[in-house]
Amino acid sequence: MKNSNWKIAVIVGLAALAAALGAVALIVGGRDRDPSDTLPDIIAPSVAPHTAAPLPTPTPTPVPTEKPAPERVTFVGDSIMVAAESELTRLIPNIVVDAKVGRQLVEAMSILRRLESEGRLYETVVIGLGSNLPFTVEEGSEVLDFLGDRTIYWVNTYGRYLEWQDEVNATIAELAELYDNVTVIDWSSVAPEHPGWIRSDDGIHLTGDGTTGYAEFVAGEIGIDLPEEEEDAA
Repeated sequence: MKNSNWKIAVIVGLAALAAALGAVALIVGGRDRDPSDTLPDIIAPSVAPHTAAPLPTPTPTPVPTEKPAPERVTFVGDSIMVAAESELTRLIPNIVVDAKVGRQLVEAMSILRRLESEGRLYETVVIGLGSNLPFTVEEGSEVLDFLGDRTIYWVNTYGRYLEWQDEVNATIAELAELYDNVTVIDWSSVAPEHPGWIRSDDGIHLTGDGTTGYAEFVAGEIGIDLPEEEEDAA
C-alpha cells in the first residue's frame, strides 16, 4: 500500500511539473513573437507610372515691324538741309525745316527752344548738323536730353575732303548707342555711291539731282512712303 501511494505521488508530481513547464513555454513563446506577426499583410498602394509634363510651346520671336510714318516732322540742319528743303517739303507733309548755311551744333539749343515756344517742335525730329565743326558726346547729349522721348533721327556727315567726317560720325553713332530713341541716317554710306549728287568743287554740297536724292533717302529712312517713280529715280 505504501508503494502504491508513492507511485501515485510521483505521477502527480510529474504531471504538475509538465503543466508548469508548458505554461512557461507558452508565456515565453508569446513574448518572443513579433507584434507585427498578428497584423494583416500591408498591401502597397498602386502607383501610376510617371508621365512627363509636356514641354511648353516656345513663344515665337516677334517680327520687327517698321515704324509708322510720322504725322509731323521738325528738321534742324545746316547748308545740306537748306539745299534739300524744297524737296523735303514736297515729300513730307506737315514739315518744319529750320536750316541755315554754316550752322554748328552749338547753335541747336537756342533753335530748339524757340521752335518749342512756337509750337513747331514736333514728336519726330531730324537733325542734320556736324558738317561745319565736330562736337562732343556731352554737347550732343544736351540736345538729346532737351528733346526728351521724341523720335529722333540724326543724319550723319559726308564730305569728300571733310577732315572731321569720321570724328563727327563716331560721335553720332555713340549718341545713338546711348539713346534708344535715336536712329542714325547713314548719309555717309549713301552719298559716295551717287557721285552725281555731290558737287565736285567742294565734295560736300548737293547738286540738283543731289537735293532730290538726299530728300528721298532721308524721307524713306523716317518711314515716308515714296511714290513708285520717285523710288526708281533714287
